[in-house]
Amino acid sequence: MKRYSGHPSPYYKESHYKLRAHLRKWVDETFTGKSEEWEAAGAIPPEFYQQCAKAGLLVPIAGGKAIPKEWEQYGIVAGIKAEEWDGFHDLILWDELTRGGAIASLFIGLVVGAPPLRHFASPQLQRKILPEILSGQKRICLAITEPAAGSDVRNITTTAEKTKDGRHYIVNGEKKWVSWL
Repeated sequence: MKRYSGHPSPYYKESHYKLRAHLRKWVDETFTGKSEEWEAAGAIPPEFYQQCAKAGLLVPIAGGKAIPKEWEQYGIVAGIKAEEWDGFHDLILWDELTRGGAIASLFIGLVVGAPPLRHFASPQLQRKILPEILSGQKRICLAITEPAAGSDVRNITTTAEKTKDGRHYIVNGEKKWVSWL
């Protein structure tokens, strides 16, 4: 039985050790030490999000503990197959990413915005939006929090109404702390 963090683990397979080694190297080479610089600049360079997509990080971040097979085409970190990915892979992913600094804020829009699309959007809407998100071409956000309602979705007052031609929405209301990164 191999050891992880000094203790034997009956749960970790070779893919878990492979992921940890791969991410540890990637974080050290790509991210560690830059969070203070980015905080001082007030932004993470946009090209870093593209680097994350190329490294195969966006698919597992959007998928969580279970990645749909059809998302595999966008790349999964360390070459792990969608059907192999489990909650321990997800744990290792976040453990290694956060070890390098405050990177989680870069992905919060993806973490909270992709699951509703995956589970509730029509197949047509998924085909339109998910490829651009999972490939890193576009980012996603979730705008729930309002000054008067907080994040209580029952009490939000913002509305979205279709234009007469049915092609656009007109959004009226106030939002606070929109997670768009």
